Amino acid sequence: MTHRIFLTFATWLTATAAFAAEPRLVLATFRADVTPPIGNGPCVGFMPKVESVEHPLELRGIVLRANGQTFVIAALDYQGLCNSSDDEFRRCMADAAGTTVGRVALQSLHQHSAPALDADAVRLLHGDDSEPLRQHLAFTTQMAERAAAAIREALPKLKPVARVVGSRAKADRLASNRRVPQPDGSLLVRGSGTRDPKLQEAPEGLIDPWLRTVTFFDAQRPMAQLHYYATHPMSFYGDARISWDVPGLARQRLEQETGVVQIYFTGCGGNIGMGKYNDATRAAREQLTDRLFDAMRRSARVAAGGAASETEKLDVTVDVPSLMPTDVAWDQAELRFTVRDDGPFSTAALREQRQAGRPFNDRLKAAMFSAWANRLNSGHRVSVSRLKIGKLQVVHLPGEPFVEFQLFAQQQASEKSFVGVAGYGECGVWYFGPDSIFRDRGGYEQTWSFTGPCQPSVEKVLKQLLSSQ
Repeated sequence: MTHRIFLTFATWLTATAAFAAEPRLVLATFRADVTPPIGNGPCVGFMPKVESVEHPLELRGIVLRANGQTFVIAALDYQGLCNSSDDEFRRCMADAAGTTVGRVALQSLHQHSAPALDADAVRLLHGDDSEPLRQHLAFTTQMAERAAAAIREALPKLKPVARVVGSRAKADRLASNRRVPQPDGSLLVRGSGTRDPKLQEAPEGLIDPWLRTVTFFDAQRPMAQLHYYATHPMSFYGDARISWDVPGLARQRLEQETGVVQIYFTGCGGNIGMGKYNDATRAAREQLTDRLFDAMRRSARVAAGGAASETEKLDVTVDVPSLMPTDVAWDQAELRFTVRDDGPFSTAALREQRQAGRPFNDRLKAAMFSAWANRLNSGHRVSVSRLKIGKLQVVHLPGEPFVEFQLFAQQQASEKSFVGVAGYGECGVWYFGPDSIFRDRGGYEQTWSFTGPCQPSVEKVLKQLLSSQ
């Protein structure tokens, strides 16, 4: 008996020594050009033709390895990846990283001057043997393989992380709620850009004013900075021009200034836009870029040890070598959405909307909803993931979540912790918000919400993930 105990203790000592000799967390960055070609666009239909490229589109991300597991977190300059198109990207990226699909968080930024990919909707619109579907699938595969190649190139460059810092800064005159309450209880829609004085003068409404930043440091300097902010990211669009818009401009500017890899994520911006401060002109885009850049730079400065103020906060500093194995974790939970069958989403209405003579936008929406409904009816469940590094946590959500869910997530965190939230993962569901949106008079988002009431389910998943310290 004594001999067995000695062997067990010796084994424990060996394992502990091996753990102590290995870095707790290693990181590498990657990026890939995912710009569509000039000509007939691969987009599902929102951007049917590409006439010019103002800015090349990118997929930027990090590979993390801890406790023998590999995680991938990436931000994509696309309007969204839906259904099997999202599957294709994440499968290729997971294979390249040597990990599972569930450990790949791929979030679109949702610029409207960029493609949205949904092969299942294209198949319903044009048929299994159609040229549009062939082109769509070929482009999706090509871009997913570029992402995979970038990850494979990054893996030999993994380096130890010494500390991780969570910081934030308030953004000035940037975000505003798109649902503007009226005295009679109805809602007006404030789009991403507007020149209506009434909508410009209306209050900002419910927003999250804080831009949050996660900075990974090696022993000497920052390795990468991940920024999270909740708003629709577009200034102007609809002119067949490819652009990474406000977040890409601010991201590139800070990267050129600091030499540090900058990655931007759109948070729960489903009901948030820049319309109060955006008249959809180039001059407005420059102002909005300046304001986002200013928030990103101030948050990064605080992370590097700069003085904080009422508009900047240092929330968490994690000393990575002091962490235990359980302090770094990747957790997942299934989010159950339900198929809508009310009003324009009923079987009869959808059949009518998909008729050949109907306007293309009607047919497109019906096809995208039907593709998502087919996915749910086949038993698909959406995965929500959370990365935890000590007291720092980042949650990855699908679709276009309302800002209420981001604020709820932050309320679940323990004291002296940090929570970043990224939206626009698997985008087949598009908008989802509080259950009250289905009773509102006015508002736009619920007309593109492809799920029924889901607030309890979303909040349950957020509680489950963020309470498991």
